Amino acid sequence: MSKIAIISDSASAIPATIRNRYHIFQVNDPIIFGEEVYKETVDIHDLGELVKMMKDKKMVASTSQPAPGDWEEVLSVAKASGYDKALIIPISSGISGAYQTANLVAGSYDGLSDVRVWDSKFAVMGSGMQSVMAAVMAENGKTLDDIIIALETLQKTFDVRFVVNDISHLQRTGRLSRGAALVGGLLNIKPILSMDIQDEGKIGAVGKARKMSGALKEIKTALDQYLMQVDFPVRVIVVDGNDAKLGDKWLKELQHDYPTVKFERGVIGAYIGVHTGDGAMGLIWARDWETLI
Repeated sequence: MSKIAIISDSASAIPATIRNRYHIFQVNDPIIFGEEVYKETVDIHDLGELVKMMKDKKMVASTSQPAPGDWEEVLSVAKASGYDKALIIPISSGISGAYQTANLVAGSYDGLSDVRVWDSKFAVMGSGMQSVMAAVMAENGKTLDDIIIALETLQKTFDVRFVVNDISHLQRTGRLSRGAALVGGLLNIKPILSMDIQDEGKIGAVGKARKMSGALKEIKTALDQYLMQVDFPVRVIVVDGNDAKLGDKWLKELQHDYPTVKFERGVIGAYIGVHTGDGAMGLIWARDWETLI
């Protein structure tokens, strides 16, 4: 029977315990300070560490996509580990060139019998969730075609809302595609953002709030509208950008308000944190992937 390797990138922020449990391979994304290149989860472990480095260096960080050789290296590791096929699931092509580069590598790599690339249209545990589902299905003996069909179904159910303390990071790094006028030039405003997962997977502003409590209220309104329209079990991931205390507080409140929804916790890692800034918070929701396997 074929063994299918699932390959993610570190910007998907899959906890190491989950990656190890489901044997998910990972390419570590580069974070750049001037001429110095660091690898996420290897050299910079979390957003808090990145924030400290920027203060110490008195520099803002930037990012780049993994090099073709990074994808080739992990494919070769998968081959050496006994896998004969692979599915690469990088973060959204709307915010990174990783998908395009991985596609080029997949088309030319001849060490495995079949290498495919899936555009997650997402980041952090939005893309990470897709990798986890794919890994569980691969472990259960499903084919690549089976996994792609399930990913197509899951992706159609995704939505996200997240709030940043400062929109300037997304503007500086060119990751804000629409809605800048909604929040641009306003002081003490916390922009609420989403991603057009059903289109290009780009980031856009959809609202604003004065405080984090107000942002959560707006996000819950969007979640309420979603829940009223669907007839399947829903999984929600609460993610924080270097504010675990607030993330846990949001989780407790949401679990109380939505007792029938399955909740998880996640983080915004250093790579995505370059673009969101410190202290971002968000909710990712979709059909519970366990109902699709």
